[in-house]
Amino acid sequence: MRLLVCVVLLLVAGCSRPARKEQTLALDQVPEVAMKAAVAAAKARFPDLKFQSVSMKPNGDYEITGKTKNGKVHDVEVTATGEIVEVE
Repeated sequence: MRLLVCVVLLLVAGCSRPARKEQTLALDQVPEVAMKAAVAAAKARFPDLKFQSVSMKPNGDYEITGKTKNGKVHDVEVTATGEIVEVE
């Protein structure tokens, strides 16, 4: 009986869906409304920030990363509809 339970548990664990990972995208793949919102939010706090890369999180939000002239890295997380989630 224990063997049967172990086999069933292993089968269930093996058939589960793997977790989605972040996807790296090009800047031009971000929806226009989301990019405009991210630029506005970034400029308010970091006027010289230049965006360099984007990743799409498993929940569908975009994390846009940029660097200031002095080399500091900052991220803006934004939804596809342009809602700012976080600026760091």
